[in-house]
Amino acid sequence: MSEDTTVDLVESLTTLLEEERSILIEGKLDALEALLARKEALFEELEELQEEDPIDLDTLAPLQDLFRRNHALLESTQSGLRATQERMGTMRRVRTSLETYTNTGQRQAVQMSAGQRVEKRA
Repeated sequence: MSEDTTVDLVESLTTLLEEERSILIEGKLDALEALLARKEALFEELEELQEEDPIDLDTLAPLQDLFRRNHALLESTQSGLRATQERMGTMRRVRTSLETYTNTGQRQAVQMSAGQRVEKRA
């Protein structure tokens, strides 16, 4: 393979990683699936290229920085999704039960059926 092929592949991966970053920042997580297929195809090309003629590590170094950046964004996204899921679960529990304390200080949950409403005051 020629040097031009390597440069084109690195540029394609750079463009894809910049696109992935934009998608993560904008929260368009449904677009990640289509991006994954393109990313896998480019990685396969990179692997084939590497087998034929080893690529200089200096050529790949900028990609490593982009991958690290996007990985941090992905981890933050996962963390945010988990926090949202936990919060929604808590809100669901608040709507379906009422927690009070007995006269001995023990916590007690009162399950509420659909349609029942209790005014909660602080």
